[in-house]
Amino acid sequence: MSVIGDRIKDLCTRNRMTLSEVCAKAGVTYKTLHAQIKNDRAIPFETIDRLARSLDVPMDYFSAYRATIGIQASPAHSILHQRAAAAYTEALRSEQIELMRQGYGIGTDEVLNWLSLHGGVLTNFDALREKVDLFEKTKPEDKMLAPHRIGRESLATRFFKLENEDHYTRTVGSFSRDVIEDVMLAHLEASRVKYAIADVDIDVKVGQDNVFGSYRRIIAPVKDLDGKEYMLVHAKLI
Repeated sequence: MSVIGDRIKDLCTRNRMTLSEVCAKAGVTYKTLHAQIKNDRAIPFETIDRLARSLDVPMDYFSAYRATIGIQASPAHSILHQRAAAAYTEALRSEQIELMRQGYGIGTDEVLNWLSLHGGVLTNFDALREKVDLFEKTKPEDKMLAPHRIGRESLATRFFKLENEDHYTRTVGSFSRDVIEDVMLAHLEASRVKYAIADVDIDVKVGQDNVFGSYRRIIAPVKDLDGKEYMLVHAKLI
C-alpha cells in the first residue's frame, strides 16, 4: 500500500469511520478510491484535497515526508511495557496531527525572519519565547550545555517531556558522550556565524525507552537588552 493509502487508512481509524463513510463525507467515489488504494495507483490531488478538507487535516499530513516520532520499548521488556510505549507513540503522533491542524508552531522561516529583523537581540520575542530554548554561550572547555531557559512548547520539552531546565540537564546528560559532544560542537560552530541550520537524526535512550526521530535545528547566537549572550535553539520535526 502507498504512503497516501496508509494515511487514508489511518484517518479512517482515527475518525472511527469506514472508507465508504469517509468517501461520502468528502464527496469522493468509493469504488474509485478503493481501487486506487488496493492497486497502489496514483491518487489525484483533487481527491486528497477533498479528504483533507472534509477530515480537517493539513495537506502535508498525506506527505511521505511527514515526521514520525515515537518511543520504542526493548523486546526484552514486558508486553505491558511494550504496549505502553506503543500507546505513548500513538499519543505523540496524534498530538502532532492536532498541532498541524491548528497551524501550531513556529517554522524555520519565522525564526530566520525574526533573527534578521532584530539582529539577534531578544526584543519582540513573545511569539518565539515558549517555542525555543536558550542556552548559556558554550565555551570549548565545557562538558555539557547549560540551559538558561527551556521553552514550555519547544520540541525538546515535548519530545522528552521536560519539566524544567534541571530536567533537561539530567535527561541530556544521560545520553552518550558522542551525542553530547556533537551537540556541543554544533553550538560552538554556530557561535561563530549568524546562524546554523542542520537536519538531525536522533536515536537515544531515555530511561528504559528508545526515543527516535528527525528534526530541523536552528542554532543562533543572540543577546538580551543588556548585551548578555546566549545561544538560541529552535527545532521542528521533519
